[in-house]
Amino acid sequence: MKGFMRALLLGCSLLISSTSWAQMATLEAMNMAGLQRSLGQIIAKDYMMIGSDVKVASAIRQRDESIALFEKHHQQLKDYATDEQSRASLAKVEAIWAEYKPLITAQPDKAQAPLVLATAEKLVKECQQTVDLLEKQNGDAASHAINRSGWNRVLTQRTAMFYMARAWGVTAPNLDAEFQASVKEFGSIMQELQASKAPNPEIAEALRKTDAKWQFASKALSSKDFVPTIVAINADSMFRQLNEMTRLYAGLTTDSL
Repeated sequence: MKGFMRALLLGCSLLISSTSWAQMATLEAMNMAGLQRSLGQIIAKDYMMIGSDVKVASAIRQRDESIALFEKHHQQLKDYATDEQSRASLAKVEAIWAEYKPLITAQPDKAQAPLVLATAEKLVKECQQTVDLLEKQNGDAASHAINRSGWNRVLTQRTAMFYMARAWGVTAPNLDAEFQASVKEFGSIMQELQASKAPNPEIAEALRKTDAKWQFASKALSSKDFVPTIVAINADSMFRQLNEMTRLYAGLTTDSL
């Protein structure tokens, strides 16, 4: 779990070398805003894991750390935003978060799980709006790559979130369809990133490693029997790999630490 949270921090908050968040580089802001999408899905996944008694201690720790990081990043993004559209989108994120936090910090209840999933969906969609606004403002290929690579980072947790809900026996609208769609979308984005050609050898290697991990992880996702512990481990491993790849697209290096 320490490695997982280090991946989160390495992807964003510890990489900012400027003296003021108002001076945050545009690609760093893209990466941070994109990570917010993942954090909301991670928290919902952890809710399902805690409720279904899967790696409970780790899930509680990951949930609590992800909540703290989401709130920290949200404030930093508010400090960074200068245009009205971004501020309005962040205000909507904040309103949804106010609904979401009491749900995901309560004792997990299968009857409440559909509401958790629905609110997580609202949150990820509004976070995506913020990311799309930043991409539009930047208007460059790197921002698009960060958005797409970062969305696959989300999908590692989104597929696991839906998987854990299914394994727990949650009854929610379109749960199976959403799970299958997330699995399919991950593969499609990988093809898109590979087709666009990596801008440097490091990203090419990251793409290769990500694809190899995905081939392994997809076997567990398609197993006839539920294997939630394996899926949880694979999801976090995939997340770390995608986080590294997105960091590379953002032009961030460990020297920035």
